[in-house]
Amino acid sequence: MSHSISRRTLLRGAGCALAVPFLESMMPRAYSALQASAAAPARRTVFVFFPNGVNRGQWFPKEPGPLSALPPSLAPLEPYRARLSLIGGLAHANAEAQGDGPGDHARSAACFLTGAHPRKTAGADINAGVSIDQVIAERISGRTKFDSLELGLEPGMTAGNCDSGYSCAYSANISWKSPRTPMTKEHDPRILFERMFSVGPEGESEKARAARLAARRSILDGVRDEASRLRGTLGGRDRQKLDEYLDGVRSAERRIEMAEASATDTGADALPPRPAGVPNDWPSHAKLMNDLLVLSLRLDLTRVATFMLGNEGSNRPYPSIDVREGHHDISHHDRDERKLEKFAAINRHHAEQFADLLAKLDAAKDQDGVSLLDSTLLVYGGAIGDGNAHDHRNLPVILAGGTRDDRLTGGHGEYRRFDRERPMCDLYLSLAQRMGVTLDRFGDSTAPL
Repeated sequence: MSHSISRRTLLRGAGCALAVPFLESMMPRAYSALQASAAAPARRTVFVFFPNGVNRGQWFPKEPGPLSALPPSLAPLEPYRARLSLIGGLAHANAEAQGDGPGDHARSAACFLTGAHPRKTAGADINAGVSIDQVIAERISGRTKFDSLELGLEPGMTAGNCDSGYSCAYSANISWKSPRTPMTKEHDPRILFERMFSVGPEGESEKARAARLAARRSILDGVRDEASRLRGTLGGRDRQKLDEYLDGVRSAERRIEMAEASATDTGADALPPRPAGVPNDWPSHAKLMNDLLVLSLRLDLTRVATFMLGNEGSNRPYPSIDVREGHHDISHHDRDERKLEKFAAINRHHAEQFADLLAKLDAAKDQDGVSLLDSTLLVYGGAIGDGNAHDHRNLPVILAGGTRDDRLTGGHGEYRRFDRERPMCDLYLSLAQRMGVTLDRFGDSTAPL
């Protein structure tokens, strides 16, 4: 027989604490099963950012209309062609210089989700704007363990001069809680995992944490008795959800342990050493973070997330696809055909990781049995168009996911291009409405798309 339990329930034991997913047993007793079944399915929004612009000739179709095939740089997304829309003609005017001189990379990342023109400073007086993910997160606050999650594949920074007098806070963050407070992202899978599942006792010291991680003991070993005791008090649906949750926790642990075991230098072409838990090669790192992002959505730990595939201006090489020059250097191609091809290869490599995320969302089901891809709208793009020109017009933007009855996604499977330039923030107004958040304006918006 099930009984009501607290939403703050933790599984504790052997120096560990593990959060419990939201269960029907956590609902007030007056909340009937009929009401639960009639409740609207959860809706989720994810923003995936890539730096340095694109090779437009291989990223955009030649003409707007139905997509019979995707352009070369987006070929990895072909299995999901009917589940996405390419959108042309969107712009971020506030990423332009506006008299501030160089610094387009910093401005583009700071403006991407805020629509704001950042103050040019490398000091503590940073000022951008509140990002759309945080506006949505604040309005739906309290429905999940985390109002939002911020992920990345390169470290977050909040200080230093990274771009012509602009603070590194601008280049390394796209999510902003307030104009002066970026939401620093997490790039280490181990730390993200521990944050997601409240691993470790409260106030655990760094020394104790290191000893626990070195022991490689599953956190499930420490809470097994407590989990078994809780399971015996739950109804059938809650037991199934708890079992799926614990299976997901252990699966993520194994992936992280494998990554830690392989995170060693492999020769002259290896990337610089990474913190423990971060795979040594970029594709494996991206896929592991995709796993954790999908797990956080499937277990309803959050409904709003951002994911930076790289910091803006990143000069990372990609030896796994035989691009050994830095990404930023390649993006300044000056119409050199060799560089253009390598630039397109990087764009395609990024699209492969986005395709991996879509595949994992499509395969996962939420607690209502709905595919996560159906319940999630994703924006994939950046705030630089042509990396060589550093422009912020006709931005590379893809809208993916959602169901066919979503008004915003009714044209999926098409390349839609606005003849009259539209602010990127118009798209964000529409996304906010889809999440149940009504805004009159956001950034430099004019009207919802």
